[in-house]
Amino acid sequence: MNNPISHQDVFGILKDAGATILRSVDIGNGLFAAQWFNQNGEAAYDQPGHHTFSVYLNGGEAVQRIDKHGAQVGGAPGKICLLPEDHRSRWNIPQKLEMFHLYFDSQKIKSLALQIFDRDPRQVDLQDLTFEADAYAENILKHVILPLDWSERANKLALSSAGDLLLIHILKNYSQTQQNMPPVTGGLPPSICKKIADYLDSHFGDSISIDTMASLAGYSSFHFARMFKESFALPPHRYLEQLRIKKSKEMLRAKVTPLAQIAIACGYSSQAHFTARFKNAVGLTPKQFQKL
Repeated sequence: MNNPISHQDVFGILKDAGATILRSVDIGNGLFAAQWFNQNGEAAYDQPGHHTFSVYLNGGEAVQRIDKHGAQVGGAPGKICLLPEDHRSRWNIPQKLEMFHLYFDSQKIKSLALQIFDRDPRQVDLQDLTFEADAYAENILKHVILPLDWSERANKLALSSAGDLLLIHILKNYSQTQQNMPPVTGGLPPSICKKIADYLDSHFGDSISIDTMASLAGYSSFHFARMFKESFALPPHRYLEQLRIKKSKEMLRAKVTPLAQIAIACGYSSQAHFTARFKNAVGLTPKQFQKL
């Protein structure tokens, strides 16, 4: 997948410094994620123009940050770094490590600050953090983001939702917008529920993000996700997955469309991926279901 960020940013500098990109994904709406392997290298960032949220996955204990604040040592699995768009830093990487990066632009984080915290976007000032413990971010990564196949269209909604959860977490804990989130009571109005249900029924095979659905409903993505679950008893990505399985069953019963075409029509990138998801949900492969 092409890198939508400029060559002089964290992504481009790491690549030029010899780090290995294991996988990356453009989540959309100002979010980009990457998984890196690096060893015996150095990196220097000078106002990269975007924010970077890093989580160590393996190694990192010997990593050093060397800049005007003095030397800091002590990365480790689960530790995070937050590098604002205007920060400057130098890094020494003497041993092997693996990291996750979430890149996001200023417009994305300011939009969330306005929608969720009702704060002036100009007040958003992210902290510059190095080697902090963050169990919440580590759990989101381990249980949601890392297990997903980032290349699958069907996973875009789950990635988008997880990315927004991390950004809300960053806003709550690592910026000047710290405050309790306003409570959300009740679900979506019936008219909005019908609008969203009709949209998903017509576009279930498309690559759908949480921001697209929220915009259609007229809510922030964070509030929409919570209200959607209240109304439909499922998170948006789970509801969409169940809808795709339901639609695929209808096609399988008709015995007209080949399996490979059913897979693509229902939002899966391949027949193998469709078969795995279908069996996990139904307990049978599509062929076994069709024979019954």
